[in-house]
Amino acid sequence: MNAQELLDKIKELPNKPVDVPTPPAIELVAMVVRWGRHLKQWKATTLADFARVSLSTVERVERAKKVSDEALDRIAQALGHAPGAFTTPRLPIGPDKAAEQHLVEAFGHLEPVAVSPMKTHKAIRDAAKCDAYLIHRPGVPDTHDDHIANLGEWLDLASFILSDIVEEPLSSGRGRRQLYNDILAAVSELERRGLTVLSGVMAAPQPGMPDWKVAIVSVTPRLTDPGAPRRRRVLVDRRTVAVTPGWLTDD
Repeated sequence: MNAQELLDKIKELPNKPVDVPTPPAIELVAMVVRWGRHLKQWKATTLADFARVSLSTVERVERAKKVSDEALDRIAQALGHAPGAFTTPRLPIGPDKAAEQHLVEAFGHLEPVAVSPMKTHKAIRDAAKCDAYLIHRPGVPDTHDDHIANLGEWLDLASFILSDIVEEPLSSGRGRRQLYNDILAAVSELERRGLTVLSGVMAAPQPGMPDWKVAIVSVTPRLTDPGAPRRRRVLVDRRTVAVTPGWLTDD
């Protein structure tokens, strides 16, 4: 069953009594699971591994076939949802509104940003030229806080040194290269600790500041996000991008 067929089935679902709590329709769950997996760029086998269910269970869910509540809870948690997201009864609001509300809440504020591994001097320069920074670190344990903060401090220093407010900026090519290499060394340390570091630039125009740009730094554990090194875009919640220069966080 493809995505359009799922949407058609969702539209055809009969209306349920508005005063009787019911779980989400399996067709809606199938769409959310399929889209969530694709956003993470996971194979079905990867989702099955992280959810601790069989591949056939994932395939059944994505075909809108019945599986156990326990399996649905495991899949929900693997995709970053709370336990019960796919199984807890709730008052129905109609299939069209339910699909629209769930998808808007999950994806309506997200904006795709092109990213690549933070391994080049150009990636460092692009980040340093931005007006603000967003470190996106879903699922990264607190044990990495110091090293992520270290990377942030290096990038903040690069932004300051290369800005127009410094009377004598780092003018020599050798000095800039050393600064970039120090930052790449901080990235390498995070990678050595099992993390993937991607970066990109997001246009985020603000009132009176049409050219405002935000550097996006995505840090994820390879253990729980094995598809990250091949990722070419990340989804950023526009609501987390503020107008205050400096480091933002998106945990």
